[in-house]
Amino acid sequence: MLRKTLAALAAMAAALLLSTAGPVAAAHADPQTINVNITSYGYNDNDDGNGHYGTAQIAYPQIHSIATEDLGTYSQPVTFATDQNEFAPGTIIYVPHLEKYFIMEDGCVECTSDWNNGIYHVDLWMGPNDAMQPEPALDDCEGSITGAFDIIVNPDANQPVDTNPMFSNGSCTVDTY
Repeated sequence: MLRKTLAALAAMAAALLLSTAGPVAAAHADPQTINVNITSYGYNDNDDGNGHYGTAQIAYPQIHSIATEDLGTYSQPVTFATDQNEFAPGTIIYVPHLEKYFIMEDGCVECTSDWNNGIYHVDLWMGPNDAMQPEPALDDCEGSITGAFDIIVNPDANQPVDTNPMFSNGSCTVDTY
């Protein structure tokens, strides 16, 4: 009886510790570098799951209620989308060529198709989350970070970070490294 009580208390203490650890409440796995297809999306080309575009709605809210570019730090990561079987909601990734952290909070139809064919694919949120943006400017900016790049899954919190937005005031402001 005492052993069961101690085991239950240990489990509760571990759960409490994890629940206060910030955006990554799950046990921290070792960092893993993976080459993935990276695309990006924004308010203009995000849909609500029913084909209605021009929204910041996300499928798996974790620390944000809607998609956001946030600061891109470990504690304030940007929203990203993928298939939930590729990376579970709440998974943190670091994208070295952008020097930003992202958290899985949304689904991506193209990512699911690619994942079903054995291809890693993440879609990174870009820009404001509350208004339509100039079409060619946002599309071109999204295209500027598209390609095959390394990401770090379950990264350490001490990576270099660029807190400047990727798309702001109707202009592409992303820096690549």
